[in-house]
Amino acid sequence: MPALSVHLTRLQPLAVMLGLAFGLGLLTACSDSNQGPSWPLLTDCDLHQQACRHQQNSQQVNLSLSPQPVPIARPINVQVELAGFEDVSKIELDIAGINMYMGYNRVNLSADTADLYTGQTMLAFCTNEVMQWQVTVLVHDHAGLVTQIPYLLETRNR
Repeated sequence: MPALSVHLTRLQPLAVMLGLAFGLGLLTACSDSNQGPSWPLLTDCDLHQQACRHQQNSQQVNLSLSPQPVPIARPINVQVELAGFEDVSKIELDIAGINMYMGYNRVNLSADTADLYTGQTMLAFCTNEVMQWQVTVLVHDHAGLVTQIPYLLETRNR
């Protein structure tokens, strides 16, 4: 029995090293390596009243939601118009609650033209009087990079 104890004691450092290497491998595999640029949150435009334009350098994204004001728990038409982007493979719209987790809400938009994408989504009903949403346009390119363009939307429980 003492011989087994000596062998186990010698194997402990190896087991720890293998465990750390495995854990590091998992973290690396789960990292968001395709993360492209993330633009700052656009807060000075009201999606309830108008299309909102977000611009960074030579790139521009116009987001329009209708009907206006934007309804809760009813279909919402989405229109995204791009300028200055090349090699776009796909556009998605992600809606996330800021002041409360509201679940996963991401839709693929259809290309009407090379620079115009449309689709439908819906805001979940929330019991909060005021709900803040981050509405993010995700621009995917063929290299796998994803540019995030976030907009602020605030709804009131009507």
